[in-house]
Amino acid sequence: MKINCDLGEGFGRYQLCDTEAIMPFIHQANIACGMHAGDPVETIRTIELAKQHNVMIGAHPSYPDRQGFGRRHMRMSAKELADCLTYQIALLYGLCQRYNCALSYVKPHGALYHDMVSDTEIRKTIFKVIKDFEQDLFCMVPAYIQSSEMVADAEQIGLSLQFEAFADRAYHHTGELVGRAQPNAVLTLPEAETQAQKIAVGSSITTLEGTEILLHADTLCVHSDTPNALELIKAVHRKCK
Repeated sequence: MKINCDLGEGFGRYQLCDTEAIMPFIHQANIACGMHAGDPVETIRTIELAKQHNVMIGAHPSYPDRQGFGRRHMRMSAKELADCLTYQIALLYGLCQRYNCALSYVKPHGALYHDMVSDTEIRKTIFKVIKDFEQDLFCMVPAYIQSSEMVADAEQIGLSLQFEAFADRAYHHTGELVGRAQPNAVLTLPEAETQAQKIAVGSSITTLEGTEILLHADTLCVHSDTPNALELIKAVHRKCK
């Protein structure tokens, strides 16, 4: 089971996490592309650290929403969204070329990540933009119980998917994440460690409603802004070896 983390989200004097300490314990770095967070210094530093630790690099694009950290839903035309995504992915793609490493995948951020599941037009726009890039990028998507529509849309254009579950987020019985504004939406130690271990070994997890669901995931996410993120990532790393 791979471990991924959203990184490169600091800017200026504002540092969200200790990226250098986190990097040795993850396999995939989802690097912000400037639309919800990040700046040139932070982005390049994160790429260099990922290269140093042989961590796979992914672009983490979002709606153009720095004030809301990309967690607000926005209405954009398909052309506007495609251009916004192309701009962000191309930024990471070019920087990876500059620093002699590879961009491997794309993971949409925040509200865009959730809209990818619920809105067919948005999902198809995202998938097409990724597929149109020169190299064979894959898209990281949520490991919902029912993911047949996403799989069908990806297969239609020949795009590979990787399914992601979350160590530090509570789930509804539908397989959807509990909204961050709701109580108990964010899991910390020891609950997050327990959930991570269950997902990693293919066991069912307990939802907010008290039911059990099984998530088929290829990679586990721990958010860098979760309280005690470094300690949690280390604990998940131990469980997923």
